[in-house]
Amino acid sequence: MTEPKNVNSDASYAEEKEKRKRGRPKCFDEKEALNKAMLLFWEYGYEATSMSDLLHTLNITAPSLYSSFGDKLQLFYRCLDYYLENEACAIVSIFQQAKTAKVAIELYLHENVQKLVQDNKPKGCMLLVSTMNCSEQHHQLQQDLLEKRQNVKRLIYERLVQGVHDGDLKQDMKLDEMANFYSTISQGLSMQARDEVAIEDLQQVVNNAMKVWDLFL
Repeated sequence: MTEPKNVNSDASYAEEKEKRKRGRPKCFDEKEALNKAMLLFWEYGYEATSMSDLLHTLNITAPSLYSSFGDKLQLFYRCLDYYLENEACAIVSIFQQAKTAKVAIELYLHENVQKLVQDNKPKGCMLLVSTMNCSEQHHQLQQDLLEKRQNVKRLIYERLVQGVHDGDLKQDMKLDEMANFYSTISQGLSMQARDEVAIEDLQQVVNNAMKVWDLFL
């Protein structure tokens, strides 16, 4: 005769199996950990930031880091996304809200200076400074960041094109040269900020850069 099935035991087993499937709950704040890791990469660069540095600063174990973020490279990319979302200048929204192309570029450069020189945070743009001294083995990482930096130039060019369509820029203005010039100014501001140039001096660079606007006619 077949013994009756123990429903309670089956239910308990299924519950325990589901708990194991979900794994142990995280014992740290993932957003806070990303912020701390981002600051390390931003300050010291990708290669100079070791796994031991990350584990010590985040105060987590290696298995926890790998489980939540993957390896060091994957964590770095997560930090880049976090930086772009929370720390980088909001160039898209600035360009959308500005009434003219000139106002858009000027607002962007001034706001960018504010982001490049913040209290208690690394100076400069993470997209520029975090892979400056990387070796050839990280060539792909450098290329990925180069593409992100080039995206700024593309956005500037597209905003200038919009200015022509809107009628606030003349048809014969040299848009390519303008995009090159102002994206170069943007990157130069980052390096100057890294070299501890005062924010007032950086803002004056922006003021001078806007004075040459009409030279592109």
